[in-house]
Amino acid sequence: MTFDQIRIAITTRMTTFAGIEQARIEYPNQPGIFTPPDTGLWCRLSILPGTSFMAGMADQPYTRKPGLIVVQCFARARTGVKALAVLADALEAHFAYWTFGDLECLEASQVNVGAGDTAGRPEGTGFYQINVSIPYRAG
Repeated sequence: MTFDQIRIAITTRMTTFAGIEQARIEYPNQPGIFTPPDTGLWCRLSILPGTSFMAGMADQPYTRKPGLIVVQCFARARTGVKALAVLADALEAHFAYWTFGDLECLEASQVNVGAGDTAGRPEGTGFYQINVSIPYRAG
């Protein structure tokens, strides 16, 4: 798979996620400006390719492309973590061990980032954040 095929497969998978409205998901370099909603949860998808490596040799080299899917999940500070935890669990169920052709996702992990003046946006709007990380490999 090419890096672009991996990006398309992961992005397409995220567009089928029914655990949050699609308008509340910020996709990488999307055409319009994303503005976090005034209330409720929202997410940001990031696809972080890792270092490719040769995994085999036959008539030509066989390359494996690992990487990491990170879905940052946000809620306004001091609104509780229950809804975020349910969203993170739903994202884990949606992505963990999912396969598409040569692309396979592995186990999901959650990182409780917490709240801070800059969580979610550099200008500081006070969000509470949980990240869902899913390693993947293609090839």
